[in-house]
Amino acid sequence: MNYDMEELIPIVAKLAEKYTGFESTSITYEKAEQLMGAVIYCINEMEREADGSILSSEKMPALQAYEIGLERVREKTEAALRIYNETVRNFSDYGNICLQETFIKGMPEFFKWYDIRFEPQNTILTLDYPILCNIQEYSGIDRIYEYIECIRLEQSFLKQFPADMVEQILKRYNPGYREMIDNICEIVYGDVVLRMLEGRTLGDDAEEYVEKATKELIEKYYDNDIQLFEYLRCALRDIIVRLRIRMEGKMDTKRI
Repeated sequence: MNYDMEELIPIVAKLAEKYTGFESTSITYEKAEQLMGAVIYCINEMEREADGSILSSEKMPALQAYEIGLERVREKTEAALRIYNETVRNFSDYGNICLQETFIKGMPEFFKWYDIRFEPQNTILTLDYPILCNIQEYSGIDRIYEYIECIRLEQSFLKQFPADMVEQILKRYNPGYREMIDNICEIVYGDVVLRMLEGRTLGDDAEEYVEKATKELIEKYYDNDIQLFEYLRCALRDIIVRLRIRMEGKMDTKRI
């Protein structure tokens, strides 16, 4: 962020007035910190969206940057809600409680309580169901938006398989899969990877081979969805490592 505290304090003061309903300018230190965090979050949002564009070519007044960022936060919140509603129309948790509670039960609570103006930096949810990519650098609506997008991609991948087949794969992986806190997309993709490698040795080119095969799979059955391909790639290395460990374990058992 390219602004000094002296440039931000007047914005925080105006925000404090709105927060108190213009009845008082006295707020707690904790609340002042929260409001400063809100201002910084919105300005960072503006700078992230404007990166490389004409907006970033010269420094604009802090208040203008804040107001643009606030509007970006509002737009992203509306977009996230739209994607969420589209995703839940044909959503399946395949019996996994963690996925159901996080996405179906938890996510509406975020949109219910998310405070765009006074605390946009608050993610609210713990997002217990794990996804394949790391979004820890994000907070607030940025993290929620990325998370919803990841679940949308997972659902897109899984929908190409019959639901009972997905559940069978999960059950083979863990008979108690309904209560596990693992990513079900990674488990099913791992099963697909195992089939891709059937009859092959896990040489140094295994990851490269499966990546190429995955790209062909995405091109053929998923309308060449590049986002989905990149998302699955996040899990590929770990899957190959686990397969190597499993196969080495079987070899050691045979030697005994």
